[in-house]
Amino acid sequence: MNSIPNELNGLIHYCQSLARLILIEQGEFYPFGVYLNAENVITQRLFPDGDDFPLSTGLINIIKYDFDQQQSAGMIKGSAIAYAARITNIDYPEPVEVIVVRLNMPGLKPILYYMPYRLVDNEVEYLLNTSCINE
Repeated sequence: MNSIPNELNGLIHYCQSLARLILIEQGEFYPFGVYLNAENVITQRLFPDGDDFPLSTGLINIIKYDFDQQQSAGMIKGSAIAYAARITNIDYPEPVEVIVVRLNMPGLKPILYYMPYRLVDNEVEYLLNTSCINE
């Protein structure tokens, strides 16, 4: 597993907590973003686009563009975009739901952090084998 800078760990935990809350309440979630500002405060950023059923890829691109612009301007230290996906890999040959957190920080390649889960009786149960890869 790749190491994640300490500054970004808080973003992972924030995304995991918020995604868990939304999954418990709604059973799914749209992509959302959080960022670390100059004062090291984590702030949530929602991106409504006027559509009640937006495409996740569109929202991810909007959030990514916005955060890239703010990072280039030196307004934020790091950012994370959280979204839901289904994956298969060596550990999970059958498709499994994951919370994906795309971490970004100046000077680093973006990092994708995967948290496999399943919903059981309206509760999020995290599975083993979280993974982290450079994008």
